[in-house]
Amino acid sequence: MRRKELFASFMLMIATMMWGLGYSIQSISAADLGTYTIVFFKGIGGIFLLPLIMIMKRRFTGKAILEGLLIGCFCFAGCALQQKGIELSGTAKAGFLTVLYIVFVPVIQLLRGKKISRKMILAILIALTGLYFLCITEDFRFSIGDIYLLLCAVCFAVQIIMIDEFVEHSDGLVLSLVSQTTVAIMAAVVALCRERPFPALSPVSWLSILYIVFVAGAFAMTVQTVYQKDLDPGVASLLMSFESVFAALFGWLLLHQAMTVREIFGCVLVMIAIIIAD
Repeated sequence: MRRKELFASFMLMIATMMWGLGYSIQSISAADLGTYTIVFFKGIGGIFLLPLIMIMKRRFTGKAILEGLLIGCFCFAGCALQQKGIELSGTAKAGFLTVLYIVFVPVIQLLRGKKISRKMILAILIALTGLYFLCITEDFRFSIGDIYLLLCAVCFAVQIIMIDEFVEHSDGLVLSLVSQTTVAIMAAVVALCRERPFPALSPVSWLSILYIVFVAGAFAMTVQTVYQKDLDPGVASLLMSFESVFAALFGWLLLHQAMTVREIFGCVLVMIAIIIAD
């Protein structure tokens, strides 16, 4: 592996670990903050990219701004659905269901007229089996939290496809700034209408906000946009899929969240599907 690809892999894995830890952080902060307020803080960190962009003299083109807006819209939807899913289904299950974007990406590509391999079909079938054990209760119904997380995975799949295509001709930092700002604005509007945007916060919640703004938001989201283009999409997706492993690990360490044998078996099947998909 070339040095450039190795460094990109390292950076993407660091971002993935930060996202995985973010599940527990977001779960903790949900005690004081509403869903859209948390999403706002995740996007607002993007404004700190502006001085860097100005220093590096990166160009804001009309095309890059429009593409950043599109990425931001799907990122906002994915983040909001994910936060709801975390609150209702727990961090471990949320981590595994979110990374099903690795399966949804080829499905969307298929709908756009591109071929899908037999290996990918096998991965989808295994993932669906894993979903049955992970999400279907004894009365054979998905919980509403699981449905939120599946829709979240679809949104993130569209976001990944957009980033892969847009960074070929638009500046990654500009795309990241515009997309994160879009997330913050959309979340702020909804939060002001539906939530208490300025609640009394505990010291733990303030620390959670700092993490969401600077680490899970500004740092991790920018790393994905900038370094994903340096890797084969399959390699990048595999690295990011370990977000689920980190989510389960930190959920166990920090929140003491346990999973049933049935749910663990479902998670194993989903992870097998993710690996096969790459």
